[in-house]
Amino acid sequence: MVRIYPDPILRKPTRPVRPGSAEAHAISEALLEAFARVEGMGLAANQIGFPLRAAVVRLEENRDPLVLLNPRVLWRAEELEVDEEGCLSLPGVWAEVPRPRAVKVEYQDHEGGRHIIEAEGLKARLLLHELDHLDGVLFIDHLPPAERQRVLRVFRELQARKEGVPSTAQVRA
Repeated sequence: MVRIYPDPILRKPTRPVRPGSAEAHAISEALLEAFARVEGMGLAANQIGFPLRAAVVRLEENRDPLVLLNPRVLWRAEELEVDEEGCLSLPGVWAEVPRPRAVKVEYQDHEGGRHIIEAEGLKARLLLHELDHLDGVLFIDHLPPAERQRVLRVFRELQARKEGVPSTAQVRA
């Protein structure tokens, strides 16, 4: 269901969705259905095989997930925070990623209504992570080269073990 790195769709920028269309309704339903089956805080349309500018996020623990159509960053804080990040498309690996501490994002609902979210901390990180996906960017792209290579080496080792492929590499977290 969730596309796993290095699936090419994860690296392609997505295209806008026309709110109110059958496509907007279908991607909203597909995102909500897929999101209900994964353990994550957000999911982008291209992670489930749709090259559309849509994502679902859970910004509040006891609230329904929110579908964002055509989201875009209006503003991001200059101050960065470094925190651990992972991704459903790179399962089993985590890294310390710098992100703006606060963000303002505009999006449309499935009927075309425009909304703005102002978020800080983890919520800002979540929004930026999902919007990156829609631009073909993964969290590993924000890492220094040596750290990125380390994370990818660990990821490949985990994938090889999952697939039962013998490997001589050692996993270091």
